[in-house]
Amino acid sequence: MKIQYFPETDTLAIELTTKSVANTDAITDDLVLDYDTEGKVVAITLDNYSQNVETTDLYALGVPLLAA
Repeated sequence: MKIQYFPETDTLAIELTTKSVANTDAITDDLVLDYDTEGKVVAITLDNYSQNVETTDLYALGVPLLAA
């Protein structure tokens, strides 16, 4: 998994896997989900990140680090 923030566009991109994107669905104006050929979510894009997320309360809990 890879999480990237692009300050020039205020976009947060979360890649859940390296599988190719087969389909994209704009859930809202700011939220886009990408799916693989099996219909599983492979990426999440959040535009206008600073307007949609309270970053002062941002933290991760119990995220396991799995060996490759």
